[in-house]
Amino acid sequence: MKFLPIFLTIALLSACRNTEKPQNTLLDSTHIYPTISYLKIKLDSERHLPANPYIMEFKNGKKQVVFCGVNHLKDDSDIKNPMFDTIEKKFFAFRPELCINEGGDISQKIYSSKNDALLKDGEIGLVKILADSLKVKAINGDISDSLEFRQLLKKYTKGEFLAYIVTERLMWGLRGANILKHDEIESKFNGFIKDYIMEKGKVSLNPEERSFAFYKSNYQKLLNIPFDIEELEPTDPFNPKGKFQEIGRTSKEIRDQFLLKTIDKLLDSHDKIFIVFGGWHLLTCEPGLKEIINRKR
Repeated sequence: MKFLPIFLTIALLSACRNTEKPQNTLLDSTHIYPTISYLKIKLDSERHLPANPYIMEFKNGKKQVVFCGVNHLKDDSDIKNPMFDTIEKKFFAFRPELCINEGGDISQKIYSSKNDALLKDGEIGLVKILADSLKVKAINGDISDSLEFRQLLKKYTKGEFLAYIVTERLMWGLRGANILKHDEIESKFNGFIKDYIMEKGKVSLNPEERSFAFYKSNYQKLLNIPFDIEELEPTDPFNPKGKFQEIGRTSKEIRDQFLLKTIDKLLDSHDKIFIVFGGWHLLTCEPGLKEIINRKR
């Protein structure tokens, strides 16, 4: 996500004319948008934004982007959080032609009410019902898992890749759900590898590489401590020490470049775009957003 770290020579997707087509219609692009390092963005001691949502507006003639950066809520049932009202008020004041959401394709989601949307999907659900209210599209701004993984595996070994991704996207969830027994963890791990890493993420793994033992061995190799779900290493992009955290920053940099590419291409055909995304992405992407809005079209 950041500044254009040199290691992030990611190629991310370039363009076909209809930017609302699926991601796999986008081709590799060599342009890297300027960003700010996760190691340099300004947050408080608890890694919170200056406000929630933190809103920035970018304008050049008819072209306008409103970006609502959010601190994701820990409690999905907090539907009374004032963040939602602020996003809604800004949306109707702006009246966009298009929305960009985090968290995947929500185009087919249907909610019975605003409360239903907030309870099920938080700000992502809110974006969908707001977009529906003006009959505009909500476009996914997140890169597909398969494209993200392909880029990560250009720089890291499969062992390093799995040590980070499995920890971030599976193990912390299991720990939060109090799933701590070895047999239960291994069963969840096996399903995660098969369904998410291999099928959804399109990563080819041989029998050794898909084993729980391989993950634990590489976790220990990367962190110099044995795997213990009750003593998991935090996945912290703001920690400058070690390759484990570097992989996490690279993952976020890949996502940021994809988001910026998406915004850039959509501005070719739309004048007013409303974005709701994690606030760290706004802070890191600010230079790229300025470059994009100032481009002659």
